[in-house]
Amino acid sequence: MRIFLSVILGLWTIVAHADSIDPPLPALYGVAGVAADDTLNLRAGPSGSDAIIGTLAPDTDRLEVVALSREGKWAMVNHGESAGWVAMRFLTPQPVATTLLGLPAGLQCFGTEPFWDITFFDEMNLILNTPEGETGHAITANAPAPAFVNLPETGFSFAWRTNREIVSAHILPGACSDGMSDRRYGLHYIDDQGLRRGCCSLN
Repeated sequence: MRIFLSVILGLWTIVAHADSIDPPLPALYGVAGVAADDTLNLRAGPSGSDAIIGTLAPDTDRLEVVALSREGKWAMVNHGESAGWVAMRFLTPQPVATTLLGLPAGLQCFGTEPFWDITFFDEMNLILNTPEGETGHAITANAPAPAFVNLPETGFSFAWRTNREIVSAHILPGACSDGMSDRRYGLHYIDDQGLRRGCCSLN
């Protein structure tokens, strides 16, 4: 009997632990379970009593979830120029295509002072957009290998070439604000040139 109870308790512990593991974030979700003639409320905080600051259509997709409430029942999402909270039970995860580098298709990193953004547009190249113009650059090294890229867990390191030098860069997990809006992000970018430090988005 003691052995049986020990096995049951062990299995319960494993299940409880599995249920408590948060999904890796940021990640893309779509609205689900909302009637076609209804909307999903976007709230100022992770509670049904918090103020409604916007609404989402029942077919909204590619919502970037960047954080969960303590209990995991509410998700922080970016919408427009702000971030708000929606009930997690009305969201469903969406598959994300990846590039040959293993990065999510559509990934973009950006910053301010001065404004810049980087888009990964094919397997071994990126586009840098600055006030001076748009330029293409070759990616000369990357780690980890594409099959093992997991941005929310371990980030991504790569090197890219300018006209005169090699830039060492990193995309790392961690909360990030663009300093210009109320949006929130779960990834940030840094490189060894020092001028470009900013946030990254899956959209």
